[in-house]
Order: sequence, then structure tokens, then C-alpha cells
Amino acid sequence: MSSGSGLDAAGWHELAQRLLDYQAPDGLSSVELFLHRLPEPLANEIPLPERARLLGSMLRSNAGRPTLLEVVLDVDLPPDDALAAYEESLVRNGWTTFEGFGGMHGGFVPAGIVGTGRVYRHGRRGPVLMVAAMAREAALTDLRLRLDSEIVRHLPQMQRNRPEGADRLPPLQAPSGIPLRGGGGGGGDGRWYSEAAVDTDMPVAEVESHFAKQLERAGWKRLAGSADDTVAWSSWEVPGKGSWRGLLLVLGAFRPNERVLSVHVESDSQPRGSWSAGGIMSLKRA
Repeated sequence: MSSGSGLDAAGWHELAQRLLDYQAPDGLSSVELFLHRLPEPLANEIPLPERARLLGSMLRSNAGRPTLLEVVLDVDLPPDDALAAYEESLVRNGWTTFEGFGGMHGGFVPAGIVGTGRVYRHGRRGPVLMVAAMAREAALTDLRLRLDSEIVRHLPQMQRNRPEGADRLPPLQAPSGIPLRGGGGGGGDGRWYSEAAVDTDMPVAEVESHFAKQLERAGWKRLAGSADDTVAWSSWEVPGKGSWRGLLLVLGAFRPNERVLSVHVESDSQPRGSWSAGGIMSLKRA
């Protein structure tokens, strides 16, 4: 911030809050900022990660009713490890992963996108907690917590419109410092996929192992797999209702130091056919 205006710390605080306030259709949406702490009414709503530095929080209210709490922390762990460690803390405190949103939210997604995080809920009622992690300088992770009380009102409609299997792919992040490139995803009718590529000289087996660990943390159960210098693959049992199977594929066959990534899920209730990895190759199902 510029110091030439003569505003003191309290003045900067008031200015920031006034700039963030806005008039919503159903009343004034106001904002309160809290440096190095949480607002008292919500201080015990969510556990904070161990050994994390709390930069502060922002509470948004609508007509005096709290609707959204955002928390910013620094954690001295890589993003994947920070998410995993915080999830253990949440589970100990009675939180569970929540898959109530419509549409496909997982697969290979770039670092820093909210979809790369995880979503939780404490029981069947109450707000939804969204957690996202992004790598920062000096090996720190920017961990964002978003406790949303407003979205709960829209969950019934969102769940009715959710395509079958859209929530089966968990968010997958590339190794720290290696950006994802290109790709895409989609699906329907009991089949969903995500594809991307990374530029790295890591052996394909190590790349496959990196993503496999994330699948395991999401509850996937490895069934089979193999690897050589060109391709690494693994098949999986996917958690949740019904009978779903998954396939993770890493190819290093096209360009030096390029690894093509593909992950698929498919319901066993679908007609028997072939797995397709974006047209790259097919594996006939038994």
C-alpha cells in the first residue's frame, strides 16, 4: 500500500472493507477483515492446520447474516501434503468429504484453481468447507479455506442436476513446479475422462506413481498395473455407490521429456467395449 495518503492502519482497514462492501438484491452485503485471527462467532467452526501461519480472514455477511468466511494461511509443506495433512485434522474433528456439486470437478487441473482443492461438510447440515492449496515462493503453500453457508440453499437443485458419475474423478495436481499443459475432459452416460500433459524428464513410472498416490488418498483401490520406459498404467476400483472402475495412463512415447496423462472412470453397467485414452490407445476390457 502507498503511505503517501496519510491514512493510518485503521484507515486502511476501513477503506478495504468499504471497497469490498456492495449492495445485494436482498440487502447490504458487508465485509469484515480480521488480521491474524478468525471472527469470534466462527472461531470454533473449523479446525486450523497445525503449524500453519494464519494471515487473516474475511467474513462476508448479508443483511447481518454471516454467509461466507474466507481464511488465508501459509503452510510449510508442498500443496498435496498440505491438503492431505489438513484432511486428517478435519476427519479427526468429524468432517467428511462432500461430493454434492453438479458437473465434473476433478481430473487434471492446474495448480491454484479452486477445483484442485477438496470439499467437506460436517454431517448432513451446516455450511460447506472448500479447501484449496497453491504453491508459493520459499517452499510455502498458500492454503485457502472457504466456509460457505449460502450455497447450502442451492444444494438440492444442484444434486438433482448432477450427471451420474460426474463426481468420480478427484482433482489431480502435477508434481510441484511442473505445470500442466493442454488437455481437457468430460463425459456422460457412465463414462468420464480427463487428459493433460506435462514437460518433465521424470520416468513415466514415477509420474504414474505421483498421481496414483492422489487416487489412493481419494479412496481408489489399485487392482493392477505395470510400467516400462514408455508407458505406465494402473486399473482401479472407484469408491462410492454402484460398481465403477478407473484407469490411469501415462505415456512417454511422442516427444522427449513429454508425459501424456489420461484418467478414466466407467460404470460396470455400461455396455462392454473398450477403454479409450483420448484416441491414443485402447485396452480391451476382460
